[in-house]
Amino acid sequence: MFNNLKRVFAIAMLSTTLGVIAIPSIVSAQSSPNQDSTTYTQKHREGGWKKLNLSDDQKQQLKTIHANTKQQVQAVLTDAQRAQLVTAKQSGSHKGVWKSLNLTADQKNQIHDIRKSSKEQSLAVLTPDQRTQLQQMKAAHHRG
Repeated sequence: MFNNLKRVFAIAMLSTTLGVIAIPSIVSAQSSPNQDSTTYTQKHREGGWKKLNLSDDQKQQLKTIHANTKQQVQAVLTDAQRAQLVTAKQSGSHKGVWKSLNLTADQKNQIHDIRKSSKEQSLAVLTPDQRTQLQQMKAAHHRG
C-alpha cells in the first residue's frame, strides 16, 4: 500500500512539475518567434498553447506565477539541492533530477502545495473557454 501511495505521489509531483514547467515556456513561445533549435516536443506543446490565444496580460500573469513558484520552490531546497538543479539544467539532463535530490517528506509536501497553488493560479488566469479548450487538448493528448 505504501508503494502505491508513493507512486500516486510521484505521478502527482510529475504532473504538477510538467505543468509548472510547460506554462512559462509556452507563454514565452507565444511571445517570441519559433527558433530552428526548438525541439519537436517544444513545438508540440507550444502549438497547443498558441491555440488558447493568450492575451499579453495573461502571458505576463503566467510568467509572474511561474517566477513566484520557482522562487518558492527554491526556498524549500537546501543549497546543495539547488546546486544539483543548476548543474542538471546546465547539462541539459533533466531526467530523474528531482528523484536524485532526496527530498525530505516535508520538502515534498511543501513543493506539492506550492505547485498545486501555482496550477490553480494559472488556471484562474484563463477564461472559461480557454480552460475548457485546455482540458480538451489534455484529454486528446492522453488518448493518443
